Amino acid sequence: MLDQRLRPTMPYAALVFDCDGTLVDTASANETAWRTALADWQVELDPAWYRARTGLSADRLLAELETETGAELDYPAVRAAALDAYQWLIHTVAPHPQVAAVAEAHRDRVPMAVASGGARQAVEETLRVTGLRPLFDAVVTRDDVRYGKPAPDVYLLAARLLNAAPHTCVAYEDTDEGVAAALAAGMTVIDVRPSLRRETQVGGGTGR
Repeated sequence: MLDQRLRPTMPYAALVFDCDGTLVDTASANETAWRTALADWQVELDPAWYRARTGLSADRLLAELETETGAELDYPAVRAAALDAYQWLIHTVAPHPQVAAVAEAHRDRVPMAVASGGARQAVEETLRVTGLRPLFDAVVTRDDVRYGKPAPDVYLLAARLLNAAPHTCVAYEDTDEGVAAALAAGMTVIDVRPSLRRETQVGGGTGR
């Protein structure tokens, strides 16, 4: 049975899901990947600092890290190192059952897309490894747009690829930046965090 808090309210024409932290629990793998990449620049990633910024695009995260630490970072090189490290950890990720159940329940009923602030290579591989990729008609990533979340670009492109007006779409998100992006696109937003906190409390998964 679907978690009632995650059930979209009619009418809606399409569903759009964030990937990291929403559809899939990638929190530990992503944090470890960033920590590994930044070690080459002698930057230590504070876990609490990072977890408060998981909704930021990679470049915005690195910009804030430069401000925080005074380090001078080669953004493309750090991103590439983090992506490489993530590939070694991808076997540790798993779907968030309650959110994945929503997508499963809507298979072949309405068009669905993923709208992620992550890199396409990582997002596509995450969806493939978790078996979720066949559920979605389109996958939009940070690589496909000019501005990442909290700008609405990934959500607007997802709606366009689904041939759905943004205001007829329901978006699923787990960060403040993601919620802001979907709202700015004109979509109805369901924040999955209350359901994922309950998942963690009852032992159904690790959450984030």
